[in-house]
Amino acid sequence: MQPLSDDELVEAGFLDLEVYSEAFLKIAPKAGGTPMPFVFNRAQTHIHTEVERQLAEAGHVRKLILKGRQQGASTYVQARYYWKTSTNIGQRAFILTHDSGTTKRLFAMTDRYHRYSPEEIRPKIGASNANELFFQDLESGYEVGTAGNKAVGHGFTLQYFHGSETSRWPNAEDHLTGIFQAVSGERGTEIILESTANGVGGVFYDMVMEAHAGDGEYELIFVPWYWQPEYRKPFVKEGGILIPASEIELTEEEEFFRTQYKLDVQQIAWRRSKVHTLKSEAKFKEQYPFTIEEAFQASGRSVFADNWLTDAWYECYTPAERGDIQETTKRYIQRSDGELWIWEKPQRGKKYFIGGDPAEGLARGDYSVAEVVDDNGNQVAEYRGHIAPDKFADLLAGLGKMYLRAEIICERNNHGQLTLYRLAKEIGYPKLYTQVDFENQAEGKEVKKYGWLTTSKSKPLVIDLLVSLMRDGKSGIRSRVLVDECRTYVVDSRGRTNAQPGMHDDTIMAYSLAQYLAYSRRRRSRGTGGVGYSPTDDIAGY
Repeated sequence: MQPLSDDELVEAGFLDLEVYSEAFLKIAPKAGGTPMPFVFNRAQTHIHTEVERQLAEAGHVRKLILKGRQQGASTYVQARYYWKTSTNIGQRAFILTHDSGTTKRLFAMTDRYHRYSPEEIRPKIGASNANELFFQDLESGYEVGTAGNKAVGHGFTLQYFHGSETSRWPNAEDHLTGIFQAVSGERGTEIILESTANGVGGVFYDMVMEAHAGDGEYELIFVPWYWQPEYRKPFVKEGGILIPASEIELTEEEEFFRTQYKLDVQQIAWRRSKVHTLKSEAKFKEQYPFTIEEAFQASGRSVFADNWLTDAWYECYTPAERGDIQETTKRYIQRSDGELWIWEKPQRGKKYFIGGDPAEGLARGDYSVAEVVDDNGNQVAEYRGHIAPDKFADLLAGLGKMYLRAEIICERNNHGQLTLYRLAKEIGYPKLYTQVDFENQAEGKEVKKYGWLTTSKSKPLVIDLLVSLMRDGKSGIRSRVLVDECRTYVVDSRGRTNAQPGMHDDTIMAYSLAQYLAYSRRRRSRGTGGVGYSPTDDIAGY
């Protein structure tokens, strides 16, 4: 191929960002020194390909980038939006970062793009300042800002938005609400949010998990750390001695990494050295992840091991259909936006068990959850929504009827008492789990109460069962919502298990109860007995 003339290069650059970047833009080398041409690395090429694909297919860009540290995502997006605004009329780009230092660095990067671009293609700057470049002849502009306590995005219109380190923004939800209003849905508009992980939870985490599941408008781009050619070490220091990477003895875990991700020994040496520098395996996984799941680490000791969760995640799949239980008829109706997810409809000859965890029903409170498993312990349906305790009883009754008069085990703590009262006394549902109340014996007789009372003694029975099922790869989980909750389910300093602050464990409790009931009935059918598995009787009401 013949080299392009100057005129041809300019024309090609205005049409192709990769050509434009290498020909006209300069970046600062990581090692310092003279600015060098911006040639895309592997991560940037992948990001560019995915962004351009969505732009061609959807007409606009809505992307999330989850990546390791210093892989060039911000450099790419800054170049893209400088290119867009400096070569087109009436285009506005806004970049929001998590702190003032990053804001200054990103603006300096874009200012360098501008200063080093050839004079013949460099647009004139009008009224600009330390945070803004305004191209007066084009009436286009490029502005940077820092996420603070006050939401941004209100009162102006944008074509392009870049959110840098979104997981670390204060008041991220308020900022994004404003930005989403500022960027229209017109063709050609772009929103790109990029970040390293920052624990489990928050709006960026929620968006990543939704996109990873294939839901919503945003698409996910993941960039693993080992794509960076510079993330290698020829030597590693052990016991004060430098050892060639080729001579280090790999651990079983490192041998797995080498095989699974096709790493060379210098990459393994770099990883080992970086873990030592960070003094934490968990910090390395967050800042330099192998996988999406590994990037997000719960605060506190996780109840469920990472590899169990990864295995469970890949066993999940999209429900066959969605729907709702009608309030009046208690019959199932299919709806594309329904809160009841169905993986498998009821099949004759099978038995089903439903675990229920009622909540108050407030829009911003905990969820009411119903989980349905079959007699083999496979998840077949899940309801998760905000519904009042008495209405939840109606839903459970309808769901139980749908699944061939499934037996229901419902938590009776707090709001569960109303749910169970309506199920038993007003609806008269015929198959409710009862539990012996040892604290209130009636003249030597066993007293049984509807539902399951979760206490410090009873909770481990159901949670430990789910832990064992997850460990053995027999959890039967199909819902990624449930797997995501398991990621933030931790053991506190007193040995108690709960969701970490700000997260939920409603699906965990409902599913654990359903599995406990299914397991106990299997044991009883085999004649192995077990505490707490007694059927309903006259004292309970049936």
